[in-house]
Amino acid sequence: MSGPNTIVEYFAEHDKYRCGYCGQKDTNYSHVMWAHQMSVQDYQDLIDRGWRRSGKTIYKPTMNMMCCPHYTIRCRALDFKMSKSHKKQIKRVNRYLIHGIKPGKDDDQELEDGSKDKKEDGSQVSQSKPTNTHSGADMAERTGGSCSLEEGKTSAKHVPKPGSGADPNKPKCRKAKELRAERKAMKMSLDDKIVPKKQPKQNAEKTLEELLTEPDRAENPAHKLEIKLCRSEPRSQAFLQSFQSSHAVFRKYQMSVHKDKPEDCDLKGFEGFLVDSPLQEQHGEGAPSQGYGSFHQQYWLDGKIVAVGVIDILPTCVSSVYLYYDTDYSFLGLGVYSALREIMFVRELQRTASALQYYYMGFYIHSCPKMKYKAQFFPSDLVCPESYQWVPVQQCLPKLDASPYSRLSEPGAEDKNKDIDIHQVLVLYNRKVLPYALYKMMNREATDEENVTEYAGFVGKTCAERMFLVRQ
Repeated sequence: MSGPNTIVEYFAEHDKYRCGYCGQKDTNYSHVMWAHQMSVQDYQDLIDRGWRRSGKTIYKPTMNMMCCPHYTIRCRALDFKMSKSHKKQIKRVNRYLIHGIKPGKDDDQELEDGSKDKKEDGSQVSQSKPTNTHSGADMAERTGGSCSLEEGKTSAKHVPKPGSGADPNKPKCRKAKELRAERKAMKMSLDDKIVPKKQPKQNAEKTLEELLTEPDRAENPAHKLEIKLCRSEPRSQAFLQSFQSSHAVFRKYQMSVHKDKPEDCDLKGFEGFLVDSPLQEQHGEGAPSQGYGSFHQQYWLDGKIVAVGVIDILPTCVSSVYLYYDTDYSFLGLGVYSALREIMFVRELQRTASALQYYYMGFYIHSCPKMKYKAQFFPSDLVCPESYQWVPVQQCLPKLDASPYSRLSEPGAEDKNKDIDIHQVLVLYNRKVLPYALYKMMNREATDEENVTEYAGFVGKTCAERMFLVRQ
């Protein structure tokens, strides 16, 4: 994919710093680049090799030296299968949007099709047992005894035919088993007429799209949720209009959840962290209608921003950068909900951009319990830190249980992008693009060959021969 040129600076210093996951000091290491500008294709290739951006800083964790190794994880969005917990999460949000019921209230009643279960009418057709109206003689007949008239009186005694009963005008006696069968058949017949049989439960499950858009089809929902996509680089008009509101939510989130000080989440910090991006806007054949680049996906609830998902739309994926939300709405579980929304977004984009079919969830840290939820988005893959091949998460888990840092791909698998000729690495020197070999001829006293070799190995042959590495 052709596009704007990428211009980067690579820093050889790799200072230790605190781990944000386990809290240990001086146990986190990364290789770092500063991107003046970057094409979406170059960034796509870089994140497939374990790089990731924060603002304009592009960093690659030094996994074999870290306390908590970071593995790049992606979900195959087109094949995504919702878990039970995913479905419950969507139903909780839908219940709030449609009925105004917060999670935790009436949570003991499961919702079906977005509404409360309704109990059937408790009235039933009752059938009483037949009253026993047999005469004493009849009882004697049934119990094997005898019955006579008054003592000393003679009378013509009627001897009934066997089975005809004491009175030949009455119906023949019948066995109790036969009577019970008749009553059961009558009851079933009445039930069929009055209480229709329940239809067998349909096995067809609702799709992710059907569940997430259920509130849009509800009549008079209690709350209205809108998802708005705004380009953040360059800043679109819609982004600028909502900038202050968006920052206010960010500031509230950082101070409440991450305990940041007010000065740590001011406008400058917000812009440097989540607004500034080196990715260049790009459109063209095969691209989605909004093009590629950096965006904010805003969640507007009843006319105000309650959450923002910072994302990059790249040639083969939507990459999640960060999510922040109004902590007054923590009860909605917007972290998982927004991830499901972004998976649906990938599937929408794929209809016009066929190559775009993955959802990148950032890093998976197996040693951090709070990050393990990412492995529940099935099916997902992790990048092997040595071969840079994608391996299904389920195959990786036993290896990661044994060792936090592990080669994930099979023995013999190699990095297909490692055969680099350092002389072909492109550098930007005095505003001129040169192969490194020519640059060395012009600067015979340069001592940066080791640095350039390290850089080329981490970014791979393709990027090393396409991106411009700044040389002073």
